[in-house]
Amino acid sequence: MNDVFAFSRHINRMNEHELRSFMRLLYIKSEQVVQWQKEQGEVMDFANNVLTLLKDMDKPMDFSQMEQQELSGLDGPAEIHITIGDSSLGSLKIAMANVPGREGRRFISMSDYYAVGPLGDLTSNADLHRRHLWLMERLSLNDRQEYAEHGLDSLYELNDRICSIDEQTRITIWYANNAHERTGLLYAIHLLRNRKSPIYVIETSGLYQQLFNRQDVEYTILNTGEIGPEKLLKMWQACSEKGPLSIEERHQLEQEWLELSVKPGLLRLIKDGTLQSFSEDAMDQYIMEKVKELTAYWEPAKYIKSARIVGEVLGTYDQFVGDGFIEYRIRQLVLQGLLEMEGKPHAMRFYGIRLRA
Repeated sequence: MNDVFAFSRHINRMNEHELRSFMRLLYIKSEQVVQWQKEQGEVMDFANNVLTLLKDMDKPMDFSQMEQQELSGLDGPAEIHITIGDSSLGSLKIAMANVPGREGRRFISMSDYYAVGPLGDLTSNADLHRRHLWLMERLSLNDRQEYAEHGLDSLYELNDRICSIDEQTRITIWYANNAHERTGLLYAIHLLRNRKSPIYVIETSGLYQQLFNRQDVEYTILNTGEIGPEKLLKMWQACSEKGPLSIEERHQLEQEWLELSVKPGLLRLIKDGTLQSFSEDAMDQYIMEKVKELTAYWEPAKYIKSARIVGEVLGTYDQFVGDGFIEYRIRQLVLQGLLEMEGKPHAMRFYGIRLRA
């Protein structure tokens, strides 16, 4: 290619995956030149270096493979820990802070709302965008403005980060056996399907029972975020001799994701020990029961704050479902005429509800 117009025509023929790989490759090369200049105290002809790469674009090249070759020349992490949620990520970072090898350890949080909303092929921009819009329209996001503004970009970045993990890196995925974290685990395995990296999994809810429950004290873990740093560290130590997932185990989890991702249900729950899809109104009856129970102890005809109902459901339901989805279903029950509302439904703290008079 000898001019910008030929370059433009070639760019237009590239698919999205090729463009993303090319841009990451361009970034890596730029970073390498800058680092080389700092170390050598010399100036390198950066413009000529980049222009050579751009002019060779019309030759048969596998940009994804080139990207991996460039990455292999960098000092990548020796191990990566993936959690399904920000809360568990924070506790895990504290837990691992003093473990040898800190410099070669990185952490990734998959913090989407995996128990609810449409799935589909989330490596496709169209399906990812469709899911993001569904969550934006139904969950009250005034208290989650960061997700509203940057959520979609974060999902793109998450996909790229996980898909580009170096194949020599050890990967550990932490999850509890709830619908949110189990779905996140399956999605992570799907994103890693073309990676040869060893993948280890730590199922925190079952392991917690094995390590910490006693006959006189028994505690059921609904999500990894409930577990403190000291116990997370003991869990990691207890699993230090455990081997990675076998090829067969990985294929089984990959297949489980493919089956789950096309099911029509918009709410995922653990039933009979398995992850299942349900219609989005599957929790409505339970929410109504909690409203009736609170009403019995409430001043007659007074409205109960929506946040109070959400807290009651979260605290007593035997599944881990986010507060945003519960509050969404409360608003749907109002629209159906089963509940009455007072206030403005900008966020759960701004309005109250009561049984229909």
